Amino acid sequence: MRKRFSFIFAPGVATLATAICLLGCQTAKPKTTPQPAAVVPQRAPGTLSIVPKTSGFAPEGSVKTEVLSLSYGASHAVQSWKLEILDASGADQKVFSGNASDLPQIVRWDGRNAVGAFAAEGTYIARLSVSYGSTYRPGSVTSTPFVLDIVPPSGSTVLSTPLFSPIESSPTITLTVEATSKTAKIDSWDMNILDPAGHLFRSFSAAWPDNQAVWDGKGIKGDLVQSAEDYPVVARVSDEFGNVGKLKTVVPVDILVEKTPEGYRILASRIFFKPFTADYIDVRPDLASQNGKRLDDLAAKLKKFPSYKIELVGHAVMIYWFDTKLGALEQKYVLLPLSEARAEAIRQALTERQLDSVMFTTKGVGASDQIVPDSDLADRWQNRRVAFFLVRNEITTQSMP
Repeated sequence: MRKRFSFIFAPGVATLATAICLLGCQTAKPKTTPQPAAVVPQRAPGTLSIVPKTSGFAPEGSVKTEVLSLSYGASHAVQSWKLEILDASGADQKVFSGNASDLPQIVRWDGRNAVGAFAAEGTYIARLSVSYGSTYRPGSVTSTPFVLDIVPPSGSTVLSTPLFSPIESSPTITLTVEATSKTAKIDSWDMNILDPAGHLFRSFSAAWPDNQAVWDGKGIKGDLVQSAEDYPVVARVSDEFGNVGKLKTVVPVDILVEKTPEGYRILASRIFFKPFTADYIDVRPDLASQNGKRLDDLAAKLKKFPSYKIELVGHAVMIYWFDTKLGALEQKYVLLPLSEARAEAIRQALTERQLDSVMFTTKGVGASDQIVPDSDLADRWQNRRVAFFLVRNEITTQSMP
């Protein structure tokens, strides 16, 4: 037989239980509904791009800025943008930025960093970052590398011979331009050769790698270099971005000579005299001026070559050119001593100009080697002269003609 149990609650007890239940229901925390996470836009903004116009630039050259062409993708949704110039280590050198009201199609970089100084020479990239708010996800793109070319090409101009003698032994001289650049390719060069007064005498130019100029010693007008003078040379070497380096040197010209039956005569060296004397001062004013200038010039030039040996050869005019017997007597007793005296007078003049007398030997040849016939009364004054010759063994030892 199944037993039954009954529970009878007193009225007070029921009321207390109900109160406890109600109190517990009121103090328990209500359940909360989780909030959805912020929605990140997943749509791509389209194609961003940043394209350098050139592979490099030189602020001091012909390509002075790098031009960066920009494309922002969905430009209508742009809220802000930033363009960074980054060096090889990834560090910012320059930052450009803007918002929706300022979307340049190109940005120019002049090579200067954030403080206004030129950034270091080297390779750079540009990075464009764009924010579109909640419309599109942010975009970023980097450019291809480009070069900042600060330092111009350097090098030297090398001469094929240390002393240029364009008449005999070395009719030409080769000037070789040797140049390098740390970051850029050499593109071309030009060269100006100046005369001793600093005026343009000759010029050359070529595209690299042709780097040689062969010079015959003549100027633009066909005139030959002056004896024993220095000709400054300025070569300008351009790299691919127009950065230009200057290379300077000097072409020293040797004592110039011409080959004659008597030997190697120094050019522009004749000194002319008063008839029947060894006087080169009391002559026609134009000849006196020419004589003084030539002696000054020759002294200055010969000082550059103190080891050279110079022979001074005196000449004279024969009065009895029409009579063989009298002419022979005149040559022996008058003209040979007179021409020797003229040579000695010029040695004395050069010694007074601080040249060592041991450089010189003297000889008189009278009327044995005339420029014009002695019968030419108008022009035979040219035969009264002293000429300068380089001694043959000295030419050999100095690699002269």
